[in-house]
Amino acid sequence: MKRREFNRLCTAMLAGASSHSLMANEQTLYPRTQLMYENDSPVTVASMQAGSSCIFSYPYVTTPCFLVRLKKIAEPTTQWQGGVGADSSVVAFSAICSHKMSHPAKPISHINFRQEPISFYSKDGKATERDQLISCCSERSVYDPAKGGEVLSGPAPAPLAAIVLEEAENGELFAIGSAGTNVFDQFLDKFGFRLALEYGVSDVRAPVGSLSIATPAESFSAQQIRC
Repeated sequence: MKRREFNRLCTAMLAGASSHSLMANEQTLYPRTQLMYENDSPVTVASMQAGSSCIFSYPYVTTPCFLVRLKKIAEPTTQWQGGVGADSSVVAFSAICSHKMSHPAKPISHINFRQEPISFYSKDGKATERDQLISCCSERSVYDPAKGGEVLSGPAPAPLAAIVLEEAENGELFAIGSAGTNVFDQFLDKFGFRLALEYGVSDVRAPVGSLSIATPAESFSAQQIRC
């Protein structure tokens, strides 16, 4: 998505979105950041296998995000750009749960993208089994990355904030902003001391800069809790 298109989308959403929609509260542009692998090669749609996920930092060095290539199309809505790539399958979301801000930490993660089927109770109380979802095992909130990070189950009060992606003509991926209700400030206020130690930084609000490393999710945390 081009920056001018993102601005136009944000303006339209501000004018017409309801207070309960995905993008009702915040549409924020941040500096353009290229996503790179640890071997210094650029992240592209073609480089990601369907069903794979990575963790990268954006817009701050200490705020983790999911980058996912789904096995399905992530259709755009009036509030969300949808997936990028020729098959509209690559999406990104803040990896901070909107309930109690559980997130992938380097020692352990209770929130993960699950390409395999998981079981949960839907909002109307029906037993459900689905794959390709983001599951937070702290309080059993479940999100759908193919539907703008909407909440399918659990106590989460809002969808995951979307990270707006831009695909360059050569296929390289960039993060350019966030859309939706982000909890960055609350997250950094609550976990700032630990994040400073974990990431080895003095300023937890330091912008991530022009590059952000995308680490395979299975390698980012030493232990992953799955439920």
